[in-house]
Amino acid sequence: MPRLQRLFGTDKLTDVWKLFSVQHKVDIAMQRRRFLQAVTAGGIATLVSGRTRLTAANSSAGSETPLLLSDQGCGRATGYAEANKIVTVEDKTHVAWVDSPPEGFRVRVKTLDRSTGQWSSTYTVGEAYDNHGGPALTVDSQGFLHIAYYPHHHPFRCRKSKRPNDASEWEEEIQFGERCTYPTLVCGRDDTLYFTCRRSYSDKPWQVELWTKRSDGDWRGPVPLVRSRYNGYAHFQESLAWSPDRRSLHFCCRFHEKSDGGAYGRLQTVAYMVSHDLGRSWQRSDGSPIELPSTAEDLEVLASGGVDHERTLRAGGMAVDSSGKPHLVYSVRESGQERATLALLEAGGQWQRTDLSKVLPEQWKSWDLGIAGGVTFDPADKMSIVATLQKAKTGEETWGHGSNEVVRFTSTDGGETFSFGFVSEPDANVSHWLPNIERATGHNTVPERPGIIYTAGPAGGKNTELLSNGVYWSS
Repeated sequence: MPRLQRLFGTDKLTDVWKLFSVQHKVDIAMQRRRFLQAVTAGGIATLVSGRTRLTAANSSAGSETPLLLSDQGCGRATGYAEANKIVTVEDKTHVAWVDSPPEGFRVRVKTLDRSTGQWSSTYTVGEAYDNHGGPALTVDSQGFLHIAYYPHHHPFRCRKSKRPNDASEWEEEIQFGERCTYPTLVCGRDDTLYFTCRRSYSDKPWQVELWTKRSDGDWRGPVPLVRSRYNGYAHFQESLAWSPDRRSLHFCCRFHEKSDGGAYGRLQTVAYMVSHDLGRSWQRSDGSPIELPSTAEDLEVLASGGVDHERTLRAGGMAVDSSGKPHLVYSVRESGQERATLALLEAGGQWQRTDLSKVLPEQWKSWDLGIAGGVTFDPADKMSIVATLQKAKTGEETWGHGSNEVVRFTSTDGGETFSFGFVSEPDANVSHWLPNIERATGHNTVPERPGIIYTAGPAGGKNTELLSNGVYWSS
């Protein structure tokens, strides 16, 4: 424990360890694991003072030890939280990610039989171009799985499972699109697939495209939804979510635009729009129409920032509750700290915001709380939010920082109060990050404890680097 000794001093560390051992008469290996978790994650005070009492959140541990699904994960094995990678159908949960074995990047899938607790073998769906080529997964009303994957400025590849609720074999790949990256995929009540991605250009602003595919047809599109206001690199972090009637399609987006040699994302905007006619037309929450392709100022803006404003924004996967209220999660880094926000649209058209950083247990309130992550609801409307805690020193690179830990907030009263817990097992030397939580995509049923996958290990130096990161599952 050399790092802990440097942090707290040998004598103090020994005293607390002895106290901890006496107070908890459990197996010695479990004592040490719990001790290291608590100290690494945020301080000795929790150990010596008992349970932390919170007015807005209750601190609680996860219900299970994370399970290693793969030790071949790439630098973004579970990355891009806006792309749903977990679907539950009846008694099975299917999970997809990207490995990087010696032969190259591969999209993998594995299935949990919830009735027995047993996991299937790992199946390979297809290749990915690099670590950006991760999958988006959904399921139709007949139980057939659909998955989109592969590109980084290339056509997408899509496959359908050969049998319902079975990820072991897939039909032939279908390719569509041009210069595409970052899939989102949901399924309509008539089994039409709705798909968005980023389209890049060499000579005009990049955009988000909408594609659709009827169950008996080919992919149709693209329809440009939103675009950057500037030529050159842009990123959008868009996500889709259905209303309960599966006619209204909600769209959240984090515009990242105006990058140049001196700055990466001079302008950033978190924004929202909705379609009440299956994606044919779009509007703000007050009903005012939005012309396509729209830009950041055309949508309903929730937050603005970027390098020019010294405010860095990120957005996660959105969700809609049973009453039809959309919920968005995003984070803002400014003045040396990152804070995460939950925003929900009330019936009167006003956005209610909750600063999730304020409901952290006291010992972690000084840590950065960031999104990548997402929000989801189970059939009983229990809300779950997954995010990342981080404590980097001034001047350190925050991307893939070793202090990253995956955490979860849950609420059973619409966000009035939250419980809090760690998903990953804290380790100051290993980055646990890029969480993805199961969200409703049309015909999957989100369990009471939604599945979460995350990456354990570094980002790597370049997009094509082959790594041996851990890919973990928890619920």
